[in-house]
Amino acid sequence: MSTRSVNARDDREAALWADARREAGWSPRQQATLEQWLEGRPDRHDLLRRHEALIDDAAVIWATQRMARTRTTPRRWQAWTVGATASAGFAVILGAVVMVGGVMPPRGDLIVGARGVPKPIALADGSAIRLNGQSQVRVELGQRERRLHLKGEGFFEVAPDKSRPFSVEVDGVRVTAVGTRFNVDQRQTPAGAVVEVEVFEGVVKVTGRGPSVNVRAGERAWVSGGVVRHAALARPERETDVPPWAKGWLEFNEATLGSVVEDLERATGVEVTLADPAVGRVLVSGRFAYDDPENALAAMARLHGFKLTRQGPDQFEISGG
Repeated sequence: MSTRSVNARDDREAALWADARREAGWSPRQQATLEQWLEGRPDRHDLLRRHEALIDDAAVIWATQRMARTRTTPRRWQAWTVGATASAGFAVILGAVVMVGGVMPPRGDLIVGARGVPKPIALADGSAIRLNGQSQVRVELGQRERRLHLKGEGFFEVAPDKSRPFSVEVDGVRVTAVGTRFNVDQRQTPAGAVVEVEVFEGVVKVTGRGPSVNVRAGERAWVSGGVVRHAALARPERETDVPPWAKGWLEFNEATLGSVVEDLERATGVEVTLADPAVGRVLVSGRFAYDDPENALAAMARLHGFKLTRQGPDQFEISGG
């Protein structure tokens, strides 16, 4: 078998250009810059055509328009547009808050994430949680502290209460906040378990086995082997934004196809087999709606010259072209 060799950086740039060319303000200066980038590079021309085909794909347009009607997604399919994408603010999203069993979860309740776009879940203290698929959190709201035990991935909007710190614990890592919004993701990598924290508003304290690290809005931290490291986000979200997965999107910047598939499986419940390890190592950039996982997989397969085969209900295989 063979796989199509794609330069990950060029792939990302092509996605940007394909989207930008559809903006009403496309200028002659931008066209000249694009032509300079394409000059003498048939491989880049091919990548640009592929990304433009994805944007024009009827299934992609249908999925985007469907999600746009829910007011929780960007204005259309976009791949890494410069400047934060337009999205519904969390204050608006809270207008659709749901509560487990019709009442606020009491202390010690176990909340389990479901496949599909997650709805905010209100806690008795005024905080809200969104859980990704195959994720769960146990909530303990005490008089002196608010402690949550997470498995998987969750987005948290914390109601301020200085007398009761709010902490999320996962894999021996504690993320503590008073009033803020942040995302916590627990995942397995070839090097072992990793906990990732992204802060959208305020400050959180991340504690592993060593010294704690304060992580501020626009920064991320990752904990491996108990050691906390942090850096600025590659593309900080607006204050009113939420993680892409919480809006029904998978968004990647030079991520391996293997990790993309894992995230898609968690969010939607599909099962995807990679026929060859080389397929899983291919780098992917872009944004895909996951309300139609088969379409997302087909789009990624077409872009890289792979073959997608349905093997059963919600079961697929990706192989080299």
